[in-house]
Amino acid sequence: MTHTDLSTRLLRHRRLLLLCGLSALAHLALLEWLAHGRAGAPAATSGQAATDELVLRLLPANARRDAARGRADSRGAPGAQNAALSRPPRQAAPVRPAPAAPPQAPATAAVSAPSSPPAAAGAGQPEAAADSAPPVQMPGRYRVRMPETVQITYAQTRQPSLATAGAGGGTAAPTPERLPDAHLDWRSDGASYALQVDGVLGRLASQGGSGDAGVRPERASEEREGRPLVTEFVDGEVRFRARGTSVPDNLGIQDRASVLMQLAGIGLGGPEQLQGRIAVVVAGADEATIEYYEVLGLETLAMPLGALEAWHLAQPAVPGRTRLEVWLAPERGWLPVQLRLTGADGAVTTQSASAITTGSTGAAGTGG
Repeated sequence: MTHTDLSTRLLRHRRLLLLCGLSALAHLALLEWLAHGRAGAPAATSGQAATDELVLRLLPANARRDAARGRADSRGAPGAQNAALSRPPRQAAPVRPAPAAPPQAPATAAVSAPSSPPAAAGAGQPEAAADSAPPVQMPGRYRVRMPETVQITYAQTRQPSLATAGAGGGTAAPTPERLPDAHLDWRSDGASYALQVDGVLGRLASQGGSGDAGVRPERASEEREGRPLVTEFVDGEVRFRARGTSVPDNLGIQDRASVLMQLAGIGLGGPEQLQGRIAVVVAGADEATIEYYEVLGLETLAMPLGALEAWHLAQPAVPGRTRLEVWLAPERGWLPVQLRLTGADGAVTTQSASAITTGSTGAAGTGG
C-alpha cells in the first residue's frame, strides 16, 4: 500500500476517529469526577450512617396489639382518619367517690362541707353557710323492706356512772334505777308510715313514706326543753326549722327515730347485709351526720318477754361522746328489741322489750 492510499483511507474515516476520541475524553472526565466525589464525602456518609442507624426496641405484647389494631383501623373505611380527628376527645366517666372509711375516733361524721376547696394548712378558713354545702352521696346503699305495723313496750333502767356514784364517797357499784316504760309505735301500710318513740333517745316522732332506699322520712321532730324541734325533708333539702338552715337531701337519709326501723328493714331486705359496718346518714334537729354501726355478732338476750337471739350493732366507742347500741331480733322481724345508750358521763340507760304487738291497729297518720 502506498503512502497515498493510506492518507486517503484516514481522511475517509476521520469522523469515526473524532467520535472515538470524544468518547474517551468523556469517560476520563466521568471517572475523575467520581474519584473527587468519593474523596470529599466520608464525613457526610458517616454522619448519615449514624443517623440511619437501625434501632431495635422491644414493646410489650399489649402495645404491639394496640399498634397493630391502630394500623388496621386506619386502613378501614374511607375517611376514618378524618372522622377520628374531627371527633372531640372522650371525657372520662365521672367516678363516684368510694365511701370514706369510717373514722376510728368519732361515732358520727358531719356530711355538710364547705363549698370552696380547703385552705392551706394553718390558714384561717371561714365557716361555709349550710345552704351552700354540696350534696353528699349516701355512704351505703342497702336493700330494705318496710317493717309491718308494730308496737313495742320496753322496760327501762338506768345505771349511773361510777364517777357519779363515787362522788358521794361510796365505792360499791351503783344500783340500777328503774325508769318509766319506753315505747316504740310504728304504723305503716307499706307506702306511708308514722312513728312515735320515747325512751333512751328522748321523745321523737317521724312520718313519711317508702322509696328505693327504704324508709323515707318527710317530717321529724324531737322534744327539747318541752318544745318540738322540727326537721323537714322537702324539695331536695333537709330543713332544720329551729336553726333556719338547710342541707341537700341524701339518698337513704333518716332521722333519729326512723333509723331504728331502717336498720330493721335492712335485716328484712337481706340478713347478709348486716356485717362489718353499717353507715347511714341521719338528720337530727340541728345537722345531718353519717352514723356508723359495727355489727358485733349474734347474742342471746335474757329479755322480760323471754330469751331472744339478736344481732348486736353498736356505734364506735369514743370517750366523752354518747354511744348507741341496738339489738335486732330476726325471729321478731328484725325489730329493735333492746337499745342501750351510754352517756358522755358514763351513765348507761337500757330499754329491753317487755311486750311486742304486731299487726294493723290503724292507718299511718301524722305524728309529732
